[in-house]
Amino acid sequence: MTTQQNPVTYAKAIQAALTTIVTPVPVYATFNRNFATEPKFVTWMLRNIHQPVYTGSYQSVKGIDTPVFQISIFTQVIEDGFTISNQILQSLHGYSGLFGGATYGIQISKADVQWLYNTYDNDEKLGQVILDCTLDIPT
Repeated sequence: MTTQQNPVTYAKAIQAALTTIVTPVPVYATFNRNFATEPKFVTWMLRNIHQPVYTGSYQSVKGIDTPVFQISIFTQVIEDGFTISNQILQSLHGYSGLFGGATYGIQISKADVQWLYNTYDNDEKLGQVILDCTLDIPT
């Protein structure tokens, strides 16, 4: 019977992949933006890990893991946020292969990226672009 991967495995791969795509912009996992001092930075949050569970006589047959993570791009200039978002979209949308590089990478069938929305926070003086990324990972 195949088992679902550990969320730590996904987290390391996501951090490594995003860091590679947007360097030199800093990337944080679940970073509290209220303490941000950078003019632009990226955060991500693992929102869902799902693997179909089959019942009956074929319980050992598994489908695909589909972790979903949200990416938030924060910038003082909204155009910078759009540019960083485009970098992520161009690099990840439709990607298949080793996600996260040689050290923390996992093989994925496909990455699907959706631009959810963009906004501006007057209190923080930061523009924000929100993306969703779903990874299809064969088990």
